[in-house]
Amino acid sequence: MLLLFSLVFNGLSVWWLLPCVALGFVYAWFLYQKTLLESTILKNTLFLMRLLTVSLLAVLLLSPLIKTIKQRLQKPVIFIAQDASASIALNQKKGFDPTVYHQGLKDLQVKLGEDYEVKALSFSDKVKTEFDFKESGKQTDISSVLSFIAEKNPDQNIGALILATDGIYNKGANPITQISSAKYPIYTVALGDTVPKRDLVLMTSLYNQLVYLGNSHEVEISLKAFGAKGSTTNLKVNTNDGQVKQQSVSFDKNEETKTLKFTLDATKKGVQKITFDLAPIANEVSKENNKQIIYVEVLDGREKILLVADAPHPDISALKQAIESNQNYEVSLAFADNLPSKTDSYGLVILHNLPSTAHNVGAFLNNIKQKKKWFIIGAQTDVNALDKLQSVLQLSGGNQTQAYAANLNSDFYAFSLSAAAKISLQNLAPLFAPFGSYKLKSAGKILLSQQIGSVKTESPLLVFNDAGTIKTAILTGEGIWRWRMEDFERNNNSNVFDELISKSVQYLSAKDDKRKFRVQSSKNRYLENERVLLNAELYNDAYELVNDAEVGLELKSSSGKNYSYVFSRLGKAYELNVGLLPTGEYDFVAKTKMGATMYTAKGSFLVEALNVELMESRANHQLLYNMSKATSGTMVYPDDMMSLIAVIKANEKVKTISYQEKSYDPLINLKWIFALIIILLSFEWFLRKRNGAI
Repeated sequence: MLLLFSLVFNGLSVWWLLPCVALGFVYAWFLYQKTLLESTILKNTLFLMRLLTVSLLAVLLLSPLIKTIKQRLQKPVIFIAQDASASIALNQKKGFDPTVYHQGLKDLQVKLGEDYEVKALSFSDKVKTEFDFKESGKQTDISSVLSFIAEKNPDQNIGALILATDGIYNKGANPITQISSAKYPIYTVALGDTVPKRDLVLMTSLYNQLVYLGNSHEVEISLKAFGAKGSTTNLKVNTNDGQVKQQSVSFDKNEETKTLKFTLDATKKGVQKITFDLAPIANEVSKENNKQIIYVEVLDGREKILLVADAPHPDISALKQAIESNQNYEVSLAFADNLPSKTDSYGLVILHNLPSTAHNVGAFLNNIKQKKKWFIIGAQTDVNALDKLQSVLQLSGGNQTQAYAANLNSDFYAFSLSAAAKISLQNLAPLFAPFGSYKLKSAGKILLSQQIGSVKTESPLLVFNDAGTIKTAILTGEGIWRWRMEDFERNNNSNVFDELISKSVQYLSAKDDKRKFRVQSSKNRYLENERVLLNAELYNDAYELVNDAEVGLELKSSSGKNYSYVFSRLGKAYELNVGLLPTGEYDFVAKTKMGATMYTAKGSFLVEALNVELMESRANHQLLYNMSKATSGTMVYPDDMMSLIAVIKANEKVKTISYQEKSYDPLINLKWIFALIIILLSFEWFLRKRNGAI
């Protein structure tokens, strides 16, 4: 770093220094012209000190500035990024020596380091700031390298990127779409083999992650063959509940993809483990990609919702379809003239136009008194009777109907809606209900309020209440079938309407969790390269969150391995980062003690294999060539890596950059200036007094 200093007068010419010196000279001359000193040298010394002191004080009165220029040279930064994913080890070219290549990459780093700042990276599903030659990454995200360089080095003089990879990526964005923002050349080292090897690969499978006990479900899996013309293999499917199925597969082409379907039965509650085994063929390059395991959760029945209506209405079909779009719910339909006598199995009852003026359903309403309910008011609703049945809204109405548009309450917090839903809910057709007064009796959570024409009111259109032990909702209008049609017309689907209904039902039917000790996994399913996170909450008798007690956890895998952990405190709760786990099913038991009471919480989760790196055995050098060409770089092969040194040195874009930083500081801020003035005056006074000049 080079520092340059200069004196700058704020808005004045440097020639103002002459009057300052002249002033000092005149002052010193008048002071010492008649002084009787025997020594001429002493007299001249005193004269010079007074000249300097007065001149310096005069200069300070002009408020001069010190201009500092910092000149900094920044070498280009060369990034060398090595692909550390499993496909690098799988797809090696014949004759390729990994040990020689790894040493060559290190030598390249050392040689480039003589002229540039070199930073080593490795990447698979994420980027590391060092070389990793284990080549065990489960995914490849080439775009993450470009993002890392842009985000972590915003002020660096980035000279070039040397990217060593096979061009196979299975995570993140297409790197071609990102290189337009890269202002540096990308030199690629083409690893792997573009010639397909003889191999069978089990590709991704399609299946329902959630099925119900007693039902059949279909799984679909694709297998891809390379160099397998004339070969025959056998795909065998096993489940942990004893089902075995198999199918023979023949290949007529060297490169061919087959899709197979199997129908399985959900015979046991819990997790159904499904294993696909593909028999290897002769001279197959890899057998690791011939096996795949998936997990299906088998539930013991859906949660039942009872939809009761005064009479057939288009709303009924719209509600039923929206609710059953969530496979956790099953809707039963009944009308006022044929009501069910037993309702114990239903978690929520939706009443459309009930109680009504045409049907006396008092006995049924008394039967569901302790049920969670959703009332939908329409033209046939007996508003006065409904007013006496619930403690949410105070209702009064007559025979006439009124159109009510929806106005979204932005402060609603009981559950969240997507941005698309919030926008759509502001522009829906009005609903119709008896004209009257709709006011809250108690605290309620209003999602939608009534809007009459352009007038927004505080009267609820859709309100929820969870006071006490029974949740209740009231929609003060019928005709929501129009909302579903409008949603489909605008978006070619009914996702927004289905979301509104499904989340409303989910909120109403959710069981209140009164447990004092709760432990949850952040996800039910993890991939093997994801860290497992668990959260715990402990409540005292006043249901206040506390974390004074220690929480331990015992984790058991399906293979019989046991792990022990202790939760860390986080705020007023607990958190446990288990880290990466082998694939399989896991059950956990967490325990804690508060006072004299021992609490226990149980749960489970899955860790699934991630085999995408084994699904492609042919390198994509065309991608690497395109990346280099688009950024004025070059693609080379591993044997020719060292040639990049000369290529990079010849690139005019990879140059050292000189930065200048200018700063201005008042001269008066320098303490040594005042020290100099004091020294000059003190020394002058001392000499004058010693020689009798005072």
